[in-house]
Amino acid sequence: MLKINFVTFLAAILLSAYIPHIHGDSFRCGRKLVHTGDTRAELLRVCGEPIHKDRGRAEVDVDGIRKNVSVERWHYKKSSRTLEHIVIVYRGSVEKVIVGNR
Repeated sequence: MLKINFVTFLAAILLSAYIPHIHGDSFRCGRKLVHTGDTRAELLRVCGEPIHKDRGRAEVDVDGIRKNVSVERWHYKKSSRTLEHIVIVYRGSVEKVIVGNR
């Protein structure tokens, strides 16, 4: 019995280490969700054009190595009552979603 509990405990710890990579960032546009890994075309289809686009640098994982790279930042804000979402686009895909201010 103790062996099974230890194996379950170990599996839970290993799984929890991978959860951020499985789920990633996401945010809602209308009734649909945009997820990390979605293409730029999918982002446009689901959310439409952002209110603002700019370029900058951000820390992203490139082939398993954390690097500071040039990215696009797409700013979405549906109304004055909603939070701003900044979508980091790298190499044509959604890399990260940052929740900003109202």
